Amino acid sequence: MTAVAVVDLQQARDARAGASFEAYAAALKQAQASGNIVDMAAAVRAFDDFMRRAGLSEKHRREMLG
Repeated sequence: MTAVAVVDLQQARDARAGASFEAYAAALKQAQASGNIVDMAAAVRAFDDFMRRAGLSEKHRREMLG
């Protein structure tokens, strides 16, 4: 008999969002330490990735960014 793996989709999404938040935090720390515009842009991209993986709509993401 073959065992079927059950994937909790919410748990998988939370794990991806958590990992992308950690990547954002690292990118932000690097940007703050260096003051380099390239590092700052990388932090912005990482934050956008986190918001998408967290399941926020485009409208909500734009509202958060002002």
